Amino acid sequence: MKQINKKLWILSVLFVCIQIPAFSQLLKIREGILVNLYDAFGKNALLTKDFGFSCITKYQGKTILFDAGSNADIFKHNTKKLGIDLKKVDIVIVSHGHFDHLNGLDYLLKINPKVKIYFPYDIFWGAPVPFDATGQEPLVKDSLPEHLQYFNGGPTKFSINQSGRFWKANIEFIKSSKEILPGLKIIATNSPYMGYFSCYPGKSFVEGQFDQHGDACKNTNLPELSLSIKTSKGQVLIAGCSHSGIENIIKQTKEFTGDKIELVYGGFHMIPFNREQTIQLASLIKNELQVHKVAPAHCTGHLAFKILQDYFGSDYLYAGLGESVSY
Repeated sequence: MKQINKKLWILSVLFVCIQIPAFSQLLKIREGILVNLYDAFGKNALLTKDFGFSCITKYQGKTILFDAGSNADIFKHNTKKLGIDLKKVDIVIVSHGHFDHLNGLDYLLKINPKVKIYFPYDIFWGAPVPFDATGQEPLVKDSLPEHLQYFNGGPTKFSINQSGRFWKANIEFIKSSKEILPGLKIIATNSPYMGYFSCYPGKSFVEGQFDQHGDACKNTNLPELSLSIKTSKGQVLIAGCSHSGIENIIKQTKEFTGDKIELVYGGFHMIPFNREQTIQLASLIKNELQVHKVAPAHCTGHLAFKILQDYFGSDYLYAGLGESVSY
C-alpha cells in the first residue's frame, strides 16, 4: 500500500512539473499591453506559427481583439495556450477582408456570437449596397402590367443588406475614421492596390501576375481599418497589413487625432520592397513622421525587420507570436 501511495505521489509530482512550463506561458490581458496571438515568427514553442495576424489588448476596461488570423483552429489553439478567454472580448476590429486576418472569426463567433465587430465598408463582405433599379426611362415602368414591375410598382431605390458568412454577426461597417470610445479611434483608409504584392514596388509573388501596363489590380480601393489608442505619450497605432501604405496610415492617424505617434505596431506590408525602398520608408517613418517606437509583425518582412532595427535601435520592440509589448 505504501509503495502504491509513493508511486501515486511521484506521478502527481511529475504531472505538476510537466504542466508548469505550459502555465508559465499564460498571459494576462491588461491595459497598456499588446499581445500577438497569430503570426509566422516567434519564440514560444507551445504556439502554432502561421502566416496571418491577430493581437489583443485592453482599454478602459474593454477587451479589444484586432484581427483573427488565417485559420480558426490555429487561432483557437493559440488563444487557449495563452489562457485567453475570448468570451470576454468586448470589441473586435477587422482590418480588411483578406483571409489571413478574419478566418478566426469562425471560432470566435461560436463562443461569443454577440460581440461587437467593426468591419471596413466592403461590399464583398456584406456592407449594405445602395441600388437604383429605376433605369434610363422611368416612365416606362407605369406602362407595364404590375407583374412586370419591380416590387409590384413600389420604390426602385433600395439597399442590398448584409448576408453571407457573417450575416448574423453584430457588425458595424465603417466608411470613415471615427471614435468608438473616448481616446479609441478607428482609422479608415483605402488601398489602390487591392493588396496584391505584385502591385507594390518590387517583384511579384506569382510570376507573370498583373505584369501588364495598366493591370487590373490598380484602382480597386481595398478598404482597410487601423486602430489608434490615446496614451499619455501619444498615439499607439495598430495596423493589420498596411495595404494603404504604412506611411499613409500614420499620416491619417496624426491628422485625425491631432497627436504624435508613440508606437506603430503590426503589419507594415514591406515584404515586396527592395533595400533602397525599405531604407527610404524606414527613414520617412522615423525622421519625417517622427514615430518614436515601432513593433513590426506579420507582413513587414525579414529585410524590413533588419533595417527598422538598425534605424530605431532600442526603440524597436520585438512583437513575435505570443509576445507582450508595453505601451
